[in-house]
Amino acid sequence: MRFNHVRIGAILRRRSLKGFVRVFALAPDCHTAGRYMRVWRRHFYDGLQAALPSVVLPVAVDFAWARPPAQAPQGPSADRDATSERLWDQIRTAHAARGLDAVISYCFSSDIDPALIERTVELGVPWINFFCDSTYAFDLVEALARVTSLNWFPELAAQARYRALGRPVLCRPYAVHPAALPESICETAEHALGFVGAPTGNRVLRLAGLRLFGCRTEVRGEGWQRTTAAPTRVQQRPLTDDEMAPFLSRCRVVLGLNEGRDTQGIYGSYLKLRDVEFPGYGCCYLTQHNEDVAHAFEVGREVLTFRNAAEAASLVRRSVRHPTQARAIGQAGRGRVLAEHTWAARLRELARVL
Repeated sequence: MRFNHVRIGAILRRRSLKGFVRVFALAPDCHTAGRYMRVWRRHFYDGLQAALPSVVLPVAVDFAWARPPAQAPQGPSADRDATSERLWDQIRTAHAARGLDAVISYCFSSDIDPALIERTVELGVPWINFFCDSTYAFDLVEALARVTSLNWFPELAAQARYRALGRPVLCRPYAVHPAALPESICETAEHALGFVGAPTGNRVLRLAGLRLFGCRTEVRGEGWQRTTAAPTRVQQRPLTDDEMAPFLSRCRVVLGLNEGRDTQGIYGSYLKLRDVEFPGYGCCYLTQHNEDVAHAFEVGREVLTFRNAAEAASLVRRSVRHPTQARAIGQAGRGRVLAEHTWAARLRELARVL
């Protein structure tokens, strides 16, 4: 399909001047499970709805065929075609009724047909897609990235691959919903170090390494099994929404483990949603160091980062000895998130880039 670039360019310029008023939002649930399904719901759909006058959500669009995503077909399929047609009907109807300023999505190429994006853009509605695993799974989004109006991603290392496609880009962290982040600054320090998450990737080894340096971790999350390498205490179920803030406020430091494994099996650290979410609560947040975290926060003043277990354990001990400083780091991190990493802030940037 050939785009009328002059006409669409004019539409985008008008929209960038006035900002977004009404958007269609799409975040398939096939890429989340357990606690993360609730997290994405709160921070994507609820966050957009709180930041904009009007948000149109998909109705009766089932991505069960794409779960788990590792088993979803990576090319054309009858399920993907049917889902794309259903979405096209809803997008076209919403635009005809009251107009749409954009579609904002978090989609893999296995979720929707790239032709859906092309048809939507030809309709005069720009399509923005967010993807947060670009450094090790770019192939899972490349087909969509070639046709979207704007590719939004958090990893600096992925910029060259996106820019090579000749599409506009925004390299910025994911946006969060402030109402989903009640202030949880530590006061009691019942736990020196806390972690929330499942035992995916090499997290067990990372926590075992911390334990060797005398730094034991209080863990919340499902899937953990008691072993000699496990943290001292594990609650083997996800925290409910009501339990999250109280747990975080009892931890002097909250740990982030943000590695992903590429197709060669090599682990690499990059910015994840948790690296914005947990500082947003006001925790003294300690995560693995990478250029993305350093780009989003002032390391040492708003968040803490480590390169190895010995450094992490040392930072935890220092935070325990200096609780006032640890609380100040949590407050500064929360201030940065609420100022720069909310949907209100990110939507302004997205409109400006378009």
